[in-house]
Amino acid sequence: MKRKILFVTFAAACLFVITVFCTALPLCAQQPDQAEKFQEYRSAIQNAHGIDIRDFTDSMKGGRADGKQITRYDLQQLIMGVTVEKEHTTDKLRALEISMDHLEEFPDYYTRLHHMEEDAEKEKAQKKAN
Repeated sequence: MKRKILFVTFAAACLFVITVFCTALPLCAQQPDQAEKFQEYRSAIQNAHGIDIRDFTDSMKGGRADGKQITRYDLQQLIMGVTVEKEHTTDKLRALEISMDHLEEFPDYYTRLHHMEEDAEKEKAQKKAN
């Protein structure tokens, strides 16, 4: 009887260890990819705007993107976003944070904004021509 209890306990422990290992393995495999992606974002944003996002943290509480990873958003949208939001602030990191908040609502926010502005300029030019 003791052997049977010991065997069942051992089997349960082995099953637990295997489950934990199989669950953790994909997470471990993702970490280098996330680190590479972050480095890609860091380099591109630094090249485009001269800011280093290494220690980026939310400075404005209450935004839709609070606590979210910067790599969650499309890199080109972020770069466009900082350019646009610099119209409202001289703080480039704050412009980045505002961009993330907008992208949390609409993943292609800055592309949509660009198209809307283009359409408005065309409409304005047509009115002047008439």
